Amino acid sequence: IEIISSGAVAGNAEKHLPSLAQVGSSLAQLRASGATRAPQQRASDFLKERARHLSSRVLSALAVRVESDPFEKVKKMIKDLLVRLME
Repeated sequence: IEIISSGAVAGNAEKHLPSLAQVGSSLAQLRASGATRAPQQRASDFLKERARHLSSRVLSALAVRVESDPFEKVKKMIKDLLVRLME
């Protein structure tokens, strides 16, 4: 606290903080807008269409895998770790 309140540091917030502020839309806002579909979803739709056109079970299975959440395992591991830490 002494360092923050010292004269050497005082007044530097006005100088440095405005350059750190974000300008424009955040990624969360862009994702929430729904204006553009995720490339993952577009790839899945393309694979589904080609699978239907070619009657390919392999492409259909691949489309399902592409559509799934790639961070599902990571999310589950984090949740499990939190449960273990709470015990």
